[in-house]
Amino acid sequence: MSKPESIIDFFSQMLSKREYFIPLIAAQYQFPNHYYGLTSAALLEDLFVDAAINFRNQDHHGLQLERPERTTEENQTTDAKGEKGWDYKYDGQNYSHKVGGKVQAIALLWDATYELPEDSTYSYPSPIVMVLSSYKDKNAKLVLGTKEAFQITPLSQYRTKLIQENQQLIFVKKLNDETWEILDILGVQPGGQTANEVLDLPTVWKKMMGYWGNGASANSIEVFVTKSSRKDISETHINTVVEIDFKALPGVYLFPKESLQNVTVKKNNRAILLPTPKVKELMDAAVLRGNFTYLPNWFTSYASNRSVDLYLVQRAEYDRLNSAARN
Repeated sequence: MSKPESIIDFFSQMLSKREYFIPLIAAQYQFPNHYYGLTSAALLEDLFVDAAINFRNQDHHGLQLERPERTTEENQTTDAKGEKGWDYKYDGQNYSHKVGGKVQAIALLWDATYELPEDSTYSYPSPIVMVLSSYKDKNAKLVLGTKEAFQITPLSQYRTKLIQENQQLIFVKKLNDETWEILDILGVQPGGQTANEVLDLPTVWKKMMGYWGNGASANSIEVFVTKSSRKDISETHINTVVEIDFKALPGVYLFPKESLQNVTVKKNNRAILLPTPKVKELMDAAVLRGNFTYLPNWFTSYASNRSVDLYLVQRAEYDRLNSAARN
């Protein structure tokens, strides 16, 4: 792969590979279901950074990507996170990492004792990388070239909800902004079925492998479900370019440092918060400036209910100590 032009380009290259995209999107569903809010957020951040460092080591070994070092009481340094204002350094620049399941206020400083100036403004010391795991709204319009519109919902919303026979599954490829290409259209058999019954994992995986094998990046393909309608989207529209108008897509957004200077904030009994309207404004600006990469949700319909067994991960370290390969 060519050297990334920016940190967003780096993350875009990483998520374009299925061995990074699939584990990360599965965790976006599993961690919030299994862990409390702050624990889930911390684990998602750690997973994302570990994935990024693994990607750097395998594809871009010359790039700098590291966590802040922390000195222990014994003066031993560890790759621990936690410096105020940043979570990792990429190519000489410090970045703060935020995660969320919806567009909401972001905690800029976890310090209830901090006194804001009279104008309630605050300047953040680094750029922010924000990972949004879900669509802002659950529904959007898919508009064909004739301006005929169909309401659609991500397949991820049908993990347990039934899909009816007068609905369709639409495979699409994201091109740019609101422009997408229809890749395939599937009908539904009579009687309500879950997503996994309509389209089981071996079937959807075979289709995805076909798209990826033809050059589509792993994070460019999504599956939507149409709303119940008397009229179907015709199969003649396969390979047609359409518009889809979600107000905010899941993905990785970059907020430059200069956009976080002297911003009006709010304060509660725990933190200094960047208000939701400002977060949405910065997200919109990120998309316009190319500081965004997409994170489709389709695999969350097939991910297991709970995340990886952390004991087994640690146990693997113990087993390696006793491995024949070490003796």
